[in-house]
Amino acid sequence: MKLSDTKFKLLLPRWFFAAGLPFATLLVLAWPPARPASAPSHAEVALDWPKTNQEAIERLSDYIRVDTSNPPGNEVRAAEWYEKIFDAEGIDYETAESAPGRGNVVARLKGTGNEPALILLNHMDVVPVSREFWTVDPFGGIQRDGYIWGRGAEDMKSLGVAQLMAFLELHREHVPLRRDVIFLGTADEEAGGKFGAGWVVLNRPNWISGAGFLLTEGAYSHVDDKGRPIFFGVGPTEKTPGWLKLTVTGRSGHGSIPIPDSAVNRLLAALERLRNYRPPLEVTPPIESALRSLAPYEAEPWRKRFLNLREFAASPGAYEELEKRPAILALLTNTISITGLEGSKKINIIPPSASALLDCRLLPSWTIERWRDQVRMIIHDDSIQIETVLNFVFTASPVNTLLYADIQEAVKHLHPGAGVAQSAETGFTDSHFFRERGIVSYGFAPFAISETDTARVHGNDERIPVNAYTDGVRLLWEVVYNFSRAE
Repeated sequence: MKLSDTKFKLLLPRWFFAAGLPFATLLVLAWPPARPASAPSHAEVALDWPKTNQEAIERLSDYIRVDTSNPPGNEVRAAEWYEKIFDAEGIDYETAESAPGRGNVVARLKGTGNEPALILLNHMDVVPVSREFWTVDPFGGIQRDGYIWGRGAEDMKSLGVAQLMAFLELHREHVPLRRDVIFLGTADEEAGGKFGAGWVVLNRPNWISGAGFLLTEGAYSHVDDKGRPIFFGVGPTEKTPGWLKLTVTGRSGHGSIPIPDSAVNRLLAALERLRNYRPPLEVTPPIESALRSLAPYEAEPWRKRFLNLREFAASPGAYEELEKRPAILALLTNTISITGLEGSKKINIIPPSASALLDCRLLPSWTIERWRDQVRMIIHDDSIQIETVLNFVFTASPVNTLLYADIQEAVKHLHPGAGVAQSAETGFTDSHFFRERGIVSYGFAPFAISETDTARVHGNDERIPVNAYTDGVRLLWEVVYNFSRAE
């Protein structure tokens, strides 16, 4: 049924002040009230899991077939896909387009309102594909060899459907809720969220009114070589983008007569300096905390290194050791990836301008202004224009919350022997839009999968193991149910 288209204690760690972070960031450190002692340790509603799992598998395969490649997005297709489900279930919802074709959708299950609402956030867009490098139809939703294949199988239509299943089962089972549960599907996360989550918080604040907690992507969970979960990740923070565009202008001419100081040549010289730049190691408190939580799941010598990160980072040869683990190195440095180049559109013209795109990811202690100054120093050419393409301030959520505790309890119940670890992301998600408004926001990865499968995200032949997927559907249900049901 479509409606329309249209008291906390603050902890103020010294490192927040040292980083010069805004007050909005500090709000995410709010402590919630203690859980009543009578709360159960796991979900009491008995679902028909074989039936629920089959529905989840079929819905994910079907959802993958909805092509929402961004650009251009066309997330309205996904919003309409959700509309049909909510109509069939008798759930009220709203949709809105932030721009033509850029759809967003929200639905809310009402609780008593005694506690802040929980948002289940998922982005409906996916990154483009190069079909010639896939062995299956990237939008076929194929089930084969124990996997569900297709763009979005991991990032993040699987989590979107898992959130949907939890939301639907709360509704179907008429679970009394002590807090509202909000299902929110948004556009444009893969391009920064301007037409999705960023647009929603500015233009549809009623969609998230009363919210205090949020679950979305932004963590990773791993299995051992036998496929058993080792730990499940919860992401309370992430690095921020410092996306830059470099533009050089110069004398143009005929390609038959070289111009040594042409725009292209000067740009290449600047990029070579950036390519050879070795950023210093920097241990920041959020990353230090995250890696310390991962230490129990690491083999030596990395376990000791994660437990004593500052000592390790200052030791001889630390950089060379970290180069063997690029994802960890990226958490201890500002990173630069040269991702785009543009010059002449004709081979025999020396162009009057040339540009490059830099995907930079910044540590918590860095502002974009400081980073631009650093890049200017590295390229050593004041004539090159440096433009900020995307940046936002660093934000973090506390881990001493009831939601984090419920995640730990659910993992303990469903996966004895597995743990919960903080997962600091080298990338970024839409969480920052909500953290900036005081909403405790976690990336949560209920699907424990191998590093080999994780490596396919944004790549070719993206897929998710069926068993890991259905196990994750159940884990997310247990978290949402325990956190939201009335006592």
